[in-house]
Amino acid sequence: MDNNALKVNPSDNVAIAIKPIKKGDAIFIEGEKLFVAVQDIEPSHKIALLEIDTGATVIRYGEPIVRAVKDIHKGEWVHVHNTQPIPNIQL
Repeated sequence: MDNNALKVNPSDNVAIAIKPIKKGDAIFIEGEKLFVAVQDIEPSHKIALLEIDTGATVIRYGEPIVRAVKDIHKGEWVHVHNTQPIPNIQL
């Protein structure tokens, strides 16, 4: 199966959708089926690769980018509705 998401750094807890992903679609990264999406994910948006607890840091490209404001489940869309900026972090 073709990849539909990209994990850039081994420490990332999110991947980037490289194609439209529909709820129920299998997530393929580097040719490996990892899990099933629980929400629709648009291209270039983030998808949780594992459970991210409230208050935990979202890591993309090996760097902290935002903090979860609620529990984010594996396969969920990660965006402004469930994250917030990290105070005092310079990106």
